[in-house]
Amino acid sequence: MEKDLIAQALQTIHLQNGKDLKEVAQYLNMKYRIDADTLVLRSRLKKMILEEKAVA
Repeated sequence: MEKDLIAQALQTIHLQNGKDLKEVAQYLNMKYRIDADTLVLRSRLKKMILEEKAVA
């Protein structure tokens, strides 16, 4: 299954490039007009990491 826009942004910007969650939120707002709070992004990131650990 393909990841959604927020998950893709978290994967590429935060995990691969090591940028802050504020920069992920800024990217989503500028490119897709998605207003995501950093707390929401943090919880999505924790969920992604837990799912990856469960699969591995």
